[in-house]
Amino acid sequence: MSSAQAFLWRRSFSTTQFHYRGRQHPIPNPYLTIHISYVHVCPMPCQVATSSLATLSRFPWGTKSKLYTSLTTPITPNLHLFEFEACPFCRRVREALTELDLSVEVYPCPKGSVRHREVVTRTGGKEQFPFLIDQNCGVSMYESGDIVKYLFERYGEGTRPSLGLLESTILTGWMPTILRAGRGMTLWERSRLDLPPVKLELFSYENNPYARIVREALCELELPYTLQNVGEGSRRIKLLLDASGTKEVPYMIDHNTGFQSGDYKMILSYLFETYSTAIV
Repeated sequence: MSSAQAFLWRRSFSTTQFHYRGRQHPIPNPYLTIHISYVHVCPMPCQVATSSLATLSRFPWGTKSKLYTSLTTPITPNLHLFEFEACPFCRRVREALTELDLSVEVYPCPKGSVRHREVVTRTGGKEQFPFLIDQNCGVSMYESGDIVKYLFERYGEGTRPSLGLLESTILTGWMPTILRAGRGMTLWERSRLDLPPVKLELFSYENNPYARIVREALCELELPYTLQNVGEGSRRIKLLLDASGTKEVPYMIDHNTGFQSGDYKMILSYLFETYSTAIV
């Protein structure tokens, strides 16, 4: 039986119960659910509602580009970001990347990571997130505040972070994590160990509620991807229009299979069909 088939799950704060053919199976980690149930079983309005509340909790950060310059070609530095979706300090960096209209290669590092956390420890000396590598400048660093300041100094064209972006993380940065019940925190236990040869590509901006749900899935499957930030005013909008014909996000492209979609439910179904191991 494949992971795309509908299962019925009942979650509690103490354990997760998997109900199939009348039998009950406890799952030890309360964050692990079969996420294809987003599409087949779990009510999508509930998923969208909690993600929308998470968006409101971080309004207005991570929504629009601050780079209102005459440049028409977006800056594309060789940035590598090691992070996980549920981390509020990683969120702070992603919000800054949206404001700076920067693309970045994202290497998800969920708890239980089988590859990317080890890279961070080997490269930086400790397992701490977020961790940024700027390949153009030979710079690598921890600490979200330092990363945001560096990115604005290097790529901000004289702009500064939006008022409160740095300071508000302590106050409301945890709200999306709580509202989304820790999604985007832990490795999905049936994620495939082998990596796709080519990174997936996601058009997104940080505070979009539908894009958040897709990024959570990419994180829990530990799938590296190129993040194309297309917040309001982005110079990457043309790239998105050329790819999809619309300005709506999320829009995901899997260059390994030719899959493309702007429907977050279809994207979720595809990801867990393609990058989960079969359940037997």
